[in-house]
Amino acid sequence: MKIYRVLIAIITCFLIACEEESPSTTLLEVASETSMDAGEQTEGGEETGGDSANQGVAGSEQEVDMGRPTEAGTDTIEMDSDQDGIPDTDDNCPMHFNPTQSDIDGDGIGDACAVDSDGDGVPDQWDPEPDDADWPGRTHPDTVYAQTATALYALDVKSLRLNLVADFSFDTDGNHQVTDIAIDRAGVLWAITFNTLWVCHPQRGECRAQARLPFTNFNGLTFLPGSLFEEPRDVLVGIDIPGSWRRLDLFRGEIVDELLGSYPDETSSGDAFSIEEVGSYAAVKRSGAAGDVIIKITGTNPREIADVVVLDGYQKIYGLAGWRGSLFAFDETGVVIMIKLDTLEIRALSVQQERWWGAAVSSILRTEIPTQTESSP
Repeated sequence: MKIYRVLIAIITCFLIACEEESPSTTLLEVASETSMDAGEQTEGGEETGGDSANQGVAGSEQEVDMGRPTEAGTDTIEMDSDQDGIPDTDDNCPMHFNPTQSDIDGDGIGDACAVDSDGDGVPDQWDPEPDDADWPGRTHPDTVYAQTATALYALDVKSLRLNLVADFSFDTDGNHQVTDIAIDRAGVLWAITFNTLWVCHPQRGECRAQARLPFTNFNGLTFLPGSLFEEPRDVLVGIDIPGSWRRLDLFRGEIVDELLGSYPDETSSGDAFSIEEVGSYAAVKRSGAAGDVIIKITGTNPREIADVVVLDGYQKIYGLAGWRGSLFAFDETGVVIMIKLDTLEIRALSVQQERWWGAAVSSILRTEIPTQTESSP
């Protein structure tokens, strides 16, 4: 009797276990039978739609697997966390809206994610005073700047309107006259007088002394993109009247200068500029030329040059800057000239009373993102 009771108990447990598993087993069996039936033929030899059933199953699998392209070849939808139009996988700062992907130091981390202690838009490593939110200010995008000895002007490259920004003021005593300006890729405005290097606020015109210049009479100033030197920072270059280009590195309030080279047979008319992926240009004087010559420089050596155009009758091009396909020359007589690089068409934009002494543009094309109602520049 005991043996019978044990057998009955074992059989009872087995039946209970089977009953608990039966729903899932039944579903799998039904699905399997349905799939098999869908591929079977009727007695008349016609298929019952097995192909379409299989296609449906395959389509479902592809829809669930979002990591692969669909059967039609469409790409998987990618995440764009900050909604700036750049997928997270390609965005150099995926959690902050930065559609321009600006990366001043080229380290792969977008400026929107860079350390900016004072929140003024200038990353600390480019900021002369990283703890002062009111300094140094940033130049406007889509803008070329020009200056007289005493005042700063801005030329909108879209509307071609030229406006006075502010008179220069200085934090040290003296009769200071600004001989040229330069703008780095962070939008910081630098300037030189006859003996001093300055940083100037691009909206207020206030200038703070940075260092004494070497014993050289510079009449030109520009930034060369750091990529030309395989360095993360842009390189400041002073150009003297004989035509020498000298690298100027600021170190603890002093300038260390290095000769990069000189024009082969020319002297400096007064200015040069360089924009990454656009090129480096300068205004020079050449014996026998009917006016100042605009040249293009290859790399960092000013001996490697090619002529662009001779500005007949203009012999005081003290300011030079550029944009997409255009050069802007500022003559001391007050004339502003636009030169189209593709056709070499020369057009006088304005004749004013100002005596132009210099001009500048950022070493990268800093431009506003057009809205849906605006056309591209």
